[in-house]
Amino acid sequence: MALSADATQLSALLAVLTQPDTEAIRQAEVALKPLLKDPRCVPALVEILKAKDTQAPPVRHIAGILLRKRLPGHYGKFDVPTKTALKTEILAILSSEPERTVRNGVVGVAASLAKLECTAGGTSWPELFQFIAAAAAADAQQAEARELAFWLLQEMTDTIGMHLKDQFQPICGLFSKALVANEDAKVQKAATKALGQLLSFLADEPEVDVFAGLIPPILQVAAQQRNDEELLSTVLDVLYDLAYSPSPAVTVHLVPMVQFGLECIKLQDLEMGVRDSAALVIATLAEAKPKTFGKEEALVAQVLEVLFALIENSPDSAAGALFESNPAWREDLENSEGDDFDPDELDSPTETSMAQGTLDMLACELPKKYIFSPAVTRCVQRLSSPQPNHRKAGIAGLGVIAEGCSEPLREHLDELMPHVLQASRDGDAQVRECACFCLGQISEHCQPEVLSYSEQILPIVFGLLDDQSVAVKATSCYVLEMFCERLEPDAVRPLLDSLVKKLAAMLESTNKRSVQEMAVAALAATAVAAEEEFTPYVAGVATLMTKCMAVTEERLFSLRGRALECMGHMAIAVGRETFRPYFQATMECACEGLTRDSTDLHEFAYAVFANLAKVMKEEFAPALPELVPHLVQVIGTDEGQLEPAEDAEKGGQFNAFDDSDGEDEEGGNYVLHVRTALLEVKKGAITAVGEMAAHTGGQFCPHLESVMQVLQKAATNWHPLIKSEVADALPNLVVPSVAAHHSGELQWTKGDVNGASPMSEHTTAVVAAVLLELMALMKDDDKTTVAKACEGIQSVIELCGPHSFMPIAQQCMTNTHELLTRTSPCQAADELYGEAPEDDDDHDVVTQAACDLVGGFCRVMGAQFAQYLPQFLPAVCDYAKSSRPPRDRSMAIGWLSEVAQELQGAIFDHWQPVFLPAVLAGLGDPSEDVKRNAAFCAGVCCEHLRERVADSYPQILQALGPLFQIDPNAGEASAACVDNTAACVARMIMASPTHLPMPQVLPAVLKLLPLKTDMTENETVYTCLLGLLQMNQPDAVAQKAELRRIFTEATAAGSKVEPEIQEKLKQALPALQ
Repeated sequence: MALSADATQLSALLAVLTQPDTEAIRQAEVALKPLLKDPRCVPALVEILKAKDTQAPPVRHIAGILLRKRLPGHYGKFDVPTKTALKTEILAILSSEPERTVRNGVVGVAASLAKLECTAGGTSWPELFQFIAAAAAADAQQAEARELAFWLLQEMTDTIGMHLKDQFQPICGLFSKALVANEDAKVQKAATKALGQLLSFLADEPEVDVFAGLIPPILQVAAQQRNDEELLSTVLDVLYDLAYSPSPAVTVHLVPMVQFGLECIKLQDLEMGVRDSAALVIATLAEAKPKTFGKEEALVAQVLEVLFALIENSPDSAAGALFESNPAWREDLENSEGDDFDPDELDSPTETSMAQGTLDMLACELPKKYIFSPAVTRCVQRLSSPQPNHRKAGIAGLGVIAEGCSEPLREHLDELMPHVLQASRDGDAQVRECACFCLGQISEHCQPEVLSYSEQILPIVFGLLDDQSVAVKATSCYVLEMFCERLEPDAVRPLLDSLVKKLAAMLESTNKRSVQEMAVAALAATAVAAEEEFTPYVAGVATLMTKCMAVTEERLFSLRGRALECMGHMAIAVGRETFRPYFQATMECACEGLTRDSTDLHEFAYAVFANLAKVMKEEFAPALPELVPHLVQVIGTDEGQLEPAEDAEKGGQFNAFDDSDGEDEEGGNYVLHVRTALLEVKKGAITAVGEMAAHTGGQFCPHLESVMQVLQKAATNWHPLIKSEVADALPNLVVPSVAAHHSGELQWTKGDVNGASPMSEHTTAVVAAVLLELMALMKDDDKTTVAKACEGIQSVIELCGPHSFMPIAQQCMTNTHELLTRTSPCQAADELYGEAPEDDDDHDVVTQAACDLVGGFCRVMGAQFAQYLPQFLPAVCDYAKSSRPPRDRSMAIGWLSEVAQELQGAIFDHWQPVFLPAVLAGLGDPSEDVKRNAAFCAGVCCEHLRERVADSYPQILQALGPLFQIDPNAGEASAACVDNTAACVARMIMASPTHLPMPQVLPAVLKLLPLKTDMTENETVYTCLLGLLQMNQPDAVAQKAELRRIFTEATAAGSKVEPEIQEKLKQALPALQ
């Protein structure tokens, strides 16, 4: 049949679109646009689709694409008979079209029609579902018909998911019949893709349960067709979408989902991007379902074996994870690899990076009781292997888990450090490099316990600075940076001179940017560790940094930024007087960096502003009028932008013919593109403005309003990085008002809420605004933000007193109680994803912050807070149960100590039912940290309750007995436990000396003295001893020789006892001769 005139005109123009003539195509597009705006184009395009005898397949294919694009704008203009005829024609074409590409285009038309029928109050086109059911049931010889059914279902995913829920059961049946072993491969693939798309669409909906039972068949089909990378990628995308599904019907398939991901990871022939997607699925399931995942002990073991095997068998550097995102390292690697080096490979995942990234996620996300032991066991086993690649995997694995498993790693550091130190002396360069990486990770995440190894670590790292490998040198600098940041001057002093000279020489002699940058960072950390002892080196290091800060070549901006950072750290180390000569030049360099288009330089500049504000204090204030408006502008900048979404499936090169034609630009699909670099810059700007407020005094007051406004806006930011930084900065805004209106200190009385407020009108207003924002952030869904909000509220009320707290008291206490009972919004997500709280969950940053905040309530309200103890005691004491992890138990007992210190006698009603049982249980706890806190709590309670609790002395002394036998040389925790035991008995003696068997108790206490590590208890202990001597207490007089030993050691050179106490001890010594 001949085409109509309209169809003839259109087909001629469509034919031009298939030709390789750009100008002709452009002219055809211009001619087509007005024709496609006319509703008559719809029947004309249908004519072209039907004319398989006269129209070439490419022309008919384009006709199908354009028909799909133009239908939404024209369909509503047709009457019912025309619509019915159109639908009938489309089904007829689908049933008879021999060309696969044309048929695929018509599938899109049918899906578009179905959507229009459902959204425009139509009939939902039952004939289409009859067609799909018939096609899916076609006999064995008609595989293409069955495939077509699932093409249609895939194209209709959104329509089915939103409008056709009543069809779910029959649709599920169609999928079930197609996902069987004897079905044609292409039908299986079409069904898998269609079902996968629907599962992704429904992942967060209850209706996903209908289809969740088909997850195993999907995995079986994908496993059978494992050479089809497109299908594997599709299935992995679906599993990723399902990871966070709250449905138990999905979670029940976690094991096969992880195992499928593992099989993909192991397939060497698979493209690395697909294998990396499989690793992402495993990591995301660990993040979303940590307890469910962790409880599958065999599965965890299986995953770990695969990951360690990948690290073992890959030739890549297992320490490279440290530098993967560092442009300087990339450049150095490129220059050292010769002509065969492909820089694009650095942007691609490797087996090692994939394995380490997944292991890192498992360590960070799975409860430590499930991941630590199996991971560490595998590390240690490999470290004793004769094969270097096994040792490499073992030491690299230990470094990777250091962040996520820092708490148990710190507890087992004594057992593991010998392995690490041995690996750092390994004969294999890759093992040494990974050992250096591991040392850096442990130095960063296992503070302060790792500091006790300074005498072993520093010389080893010092030697590795001369290693032939660039990577080892750079990693050694990283270790120094991480290790030295927390060192005391005493620890770094023996190596200080040689260390500074070595790093300075490295900086001047090497042309490797990675080594230069890490050397500068190590110098900065060394300065922080040495404190004032770094003073002799400031001039020389500043000269080196000045050269680095002068660079203008863009690729060296990260080195320039590191040099700026070093100047800021030196300022912190040596103080205002010593740094003053370098202040102006450092500020000028930082400000000049803000004129350059470099987010790196901006970020480093804001960090140095923060540090210099801390050090220079009011001397920094002249820079405020220039810097604060700039920072306010940066904080107010939108770090994301909406951009039109690309939809390749809807026609790609024919987007010019979309229904909108530019007439309805607002109606398109848009996606948010986030400039992540700007997030870090904004975070840095918030930190800087917060530090300026905290340290420049009343001169910051003129900027309070603008800063408050921009932080209020930033507090609603979508990204937790920004919100948590706002929570950190907000309390600092109170400081300038206190400085300007109260001479830097507000005088308030604990618990006094009835008298006049000591706060000025200005301070009252600032405090109210700050606390209002922090209260809102307490209800945020991000745990770090909530913890920072709690800390912020605590700092404000402790600075400004009870009158600042009263306006928010009830709501704040309610919010805090919710956090302690784990019912707040930030804790609800765990249960939403089927991860209900358990007693032995890992210690939570939010719980700690909430507990500390209640301690703040006590400090501010004093005895007035006693009325709320019945509400808070059960909530906090729940964390003291033996089933809780040690840090929870330690936190709870520590909190009871705070309550006793601040409320004093007001706790008496709770002594027998709460405090005494908790103290006795704590003194018998296996954790020395818990014992330590329990000893302190017992002493504080006895100190304040005095004779009223004397009848409990025998129980307390009996429980304290085993603590006298602890070896203080076994470690810092043991020494602190012994110190607190001595202080506890000292408090008991001072409170009620007649209720202790002094002849037995006093000699035992004296053997524990002088104190080894907890110097805060010196005053308690020596006040007690001096008091006994002053009273001529017989048992004390009988111990003159022992007291003389103690006093002599406490007053010897190098003693850490406070000078005032030493003076009193020296005065007492003559009487002890």
